[in-house]
Amino acid sequence: LDRWSCASRPAMALIALLLLLSTACSHALRAGVPRMTAPAAAASSTLRPDLAAALGTEPESGMADEAAMLASSTFPIPPDELVSLAKAFTAAQLAGTADGSGGNPDWFAEDFRFVAPVVGPYDKGLFIDSLKSFDLKTAFPSLSSNYHHFRVCPFKPNRVWYSVKYLGKNDGPVLGRPATGKSVESPVQAHSITFNEQGEVTKFTIGYVMDKEEGNTGGLGGVFGLFWAIGYGFPFPEAQPYKPSPVYGTLQSVNRAIQDAFKASPAFKSAVQSVLTTLGKRE
Repeated sequence: LDRWSCASRPAMALIALLLLLSTACSHALRAGVPRMTAPAAAASSTLRPDLAAALGTEPESGMADEAAMLASSTFPIPPDELVSLAKAFTAAQLAGTADGSGGNPDWFAEDFRFVAPVVGPYDKGLFIDSLKSFDLKTAFPSLSSNYHHFRVCPFKPNRVWYSVKYLGKNDGPVLGRPATGKSVESPVQAHSITFNEQGEVTKFTIGYVMDKEEGNTGGLGGVFGLFWAIGYGFPFPEAQPYKPSPVYGTLQSVNRAIQDAFKASPAFKSAVQSVLTTLGKRE
């Protein structure tokens, strides 16, 4: 333990955070012994034999019973109708009429909030004005959102989750600058729409990237990703690809050594965990 005794308390906490996350995940995966709950399906000819033999095995614990959860929901709008509402709201957004312009329905509830990973929460007025200021239709006239995988959340049955993957090309001017002609491919991103009992939208979330290694947006979602992909990224960290802090980056680079130290010395692991829980304690 002497070699670690000079480490600062914040550094020790960060070390512990990395390792506790790894430990927690491994415990979660071991929480239930797999069992055969469904007959094995016919295996593809390309599957490795031992993996083909595992077909039909499902986790014994940790699986949400989505059907039962949705069936017990007291929210008055059924799942299929919620999905239809989500698609209709999306169509109104694309048409630019979701705010009630042109005599169309106003989809936004009085308590509406827009939230993205590093943006918001915005109310209706600020959301509409901010969206229009980017003029994405002019900058990316061929942009397709590729909406897919609409489903109702079993934990919050008035919320619809869905995914998007932006594909397109910058063929028009961008915020006063000329078109670049560059193509854009975003990672798949999670979006959601939450409704009240009248079918009004109370919350709209976008831009939560599922795999930062996909596409050419530097792992960024939403508008920031589109602009970065064409070389017009905004000059602040939140609109640039993620870079770890010096301390965290260093810890990541030596994570193998840290994991080995934990295995070799349970006492060291316990000491680090104690530091983390002490520094992170909340009243």
